Amino acid sequence: MKIDTMIRHTREAINSLRRNTWMVFAACSAVAVTLLIFGIFLVFAFNINYLASELDKQVAIRASVSVSATDDDIDQLKGQLEKEPEVKKVTFVPKEEGLKQMKAQWGDDAHFLSGLEEDNPLPDTFVIEAKNPQQTERLAKKIDQNYRLIDHTEYGEGVTDKLLGLSSWVRNMVLVFGLGLAALAAFLISNTIKLTIFARRREIEIMRLVGASNWFIRWPFFIEGGVIGILGAIVPVTVVLVGYNAVVNILEANNAYSFFKLMGMWPLSFYVAGLTTLLGVMIGVWGSLISIRRFLRV
Repeated sequence: MKIDTMIRHTREAINSLRRNTWMVFAACSAVAVTLLIFGIFLVFAFNINYLASELDKQVAIRASVSVSATDDDIDQLKGQLEKEPEVKKVTFVPKEEGLKQMKAQWGDDAHFLSGLEEDNPLPDTFVIEAKNPQQTERLAKKIDQNYRLIDHTEYGEGVTDKLLGLSSWVRNMVLVFGLGLAALAAFLISNTIKLTIFARRREIEIMRLVGASNWFIRWPFFIEGGVIGILGAIVPVTVVLVGYNAVVNILEANNAYSFFKLMGMWPLSFYVAGLTTLLGVMIGVWGSLISIRRFLRV
């Protein structure tokens, strides 16, 4: 399609939108509600997957050493663990160091840990990293079974799977409600396009008589639906990204970001804005297609 023809079609679409302001507003509102839910889901889904991938990278086995173990036993244990073929790195954390780390994690709220220095209830611990995160569960079971001076191991088993399962559940719920809202938005857009078709029916008849192609007649209506979709995406994209940035700032201000680290604004903002706007355009074109097939008949 030539550029001047595309400009002409776009101008016609914008003029039609101006003539049906209230219908356009209703259609944009329906699109905005749909895209707001979609945008919130995107933020949630991206962060769940991001957190799951980060946990996979950082997952480590914490093996608690028996209180009966001597210093020589601990040195011998460390050497044996390092020789395991699945092990990437072994770090010994004395209980005194473990208490310091716990206080650092809790920050200003660590007052409940005061006074434990002389009667430290924490065990000495080995922090063991697997070469392959997928081998962590098997390695933990192996250590539990083969090392008598290891009381027990823990590695956050199932956390990643639970996160991904939660993401899948939310995705299914949003899909059900989103399809219903998208259908409503497409219906309102189709009614807006219908008004445009009726308002231009004489012009359309003249274009047919002079030999205009079917696609030449259809293009302005598709553009009109796409523009409604883009307009409907502006508010939800802004609300979602501004709200997300506010949540990140609140977490940082309360020193919670290290415990619940979210995906950075970039590239999240690019993904959310791009995918949300694309869905808006698709809903708009869908509504246009419904109206064209029912009322234009070209």
